[in-house]
Amino acid sequence: MSWLLDERTQLDDLGDGRYRREIDDGEYWGTGSPFGGYLMALAFSAMRAEVTDTDRLPRVYSHQFLRRVPVGPLDIVVSTERIGALVHSVTARLVVGDDTVGVAGGIFTGDREGPSYLDDPMPDVAPPTEPEGTDVPGWACNVHGRFIPHRRFGQDGAVVPNEDGGWLRMVEPGPWDHRLALMCSDVWPPPVIRHPDRMCATPSLHHVVHFGPDVGGSADQALLVRHRATHGHGGMTDEDITLWADDGRFLLKARQLRTVIDLSRIDTSSFT
Repeated sequence: MSWLLDERTQLDDLGDGRYRREIDDGEYWGTGSPFGGYLMALAFSAMRAEVTDTDRLPRVYSHQFLRRVPVGPLDIVVSTERIGALVHSVTARLVVGDDTVGVAGGIFTGDREGPSYLDDPMPDVAPPTEPEGTDVPGWACNVHGRFIPHRRFGQDGAVVPNEDGGWLRMVEPGPWDHRLALMCSDVWPPPVIRHPDRMCATPSLHHVVHFGPDVGGSADQALLVRHRATHGHGGMTDEDITLWADDGRFLLKARQLRTVIDLSRIDTSSFT
């Protein structure tokens, strides 16, 4: 984990499953609120601290974004819902003052016998050492300054299939784990914003992640992310997200639900 991300995801342990982080509008700020992937990394850190059996690995993480998170103290309150022979289930509430601003859930499991396969291998794309494709629309928030992107999907501007993504490197790299994977599943601008008929803002409502069996690696690795928008209706749009390490390991599969807001309704003065 890069020293900066490691430092910014450290939590104060207040006891009884409650953790605190002082939120600022610095490196991991998004559009009027902390970057959603950063909030997920914080909640995950609190969950991981509560699941003390390190043999139980993260399998699922989900997050509902209920409202914007302001600058100031953010409390994360973790509850253990059940500890079984194989599964440890936890939930977390993200709280500012008396308001719940987010709800997260996690499933950690041990290993058992079963099939082992990978039916979604990493696509054959140009390596991250070939740095073309750095012009990424929407790459404008504070958090984007922490990443170096190299586009590999949607390069020809095609609308259908509506996809986007590419290689991601941290500006200040270091050994990484599930926290960085969560951030990389959310940092690339959603592909729907590139469609000429769908220019909009798309705040996240819900993000669910299923992790692969081996999430983590060394500082010199790049991660490859692919976003695909599948459908939208009723003022909502969704996308499928897949993340791989540059050695071909499958890291996660995610699905995200977003609300669609016409750009004319956005108060850009709230952006940093």
